[in-house]
Amino acid sequence: MEGPLEKIYSLPIALLFLIGAVLSAFLFYSMMKYAEAGNLLMVILLAIAVSIVAFVIGQAIKFRQLKEL
Repeated sequence: MEGPLEKIYSLPIALLFLIGAVLSAFLFYSMMKYAEAGNLLMVILLAIAVSIVAFVIGQAIKFRQLKEL
């Protein structure tokens, strides 16, 4: 598989979980700060960013699992 996500897909699964957890925690923290400030646009954009991170990490884990079979 070639493309910009090739480095992410080649990482070990435990590291993928760690990166995903840290990145998601930071995005959720930022989302809550903007929610307290009343900035609806940033809350929506950060929710979309959390979804994208979860999707990419999920696809990378799926790719690693299929590659090991």
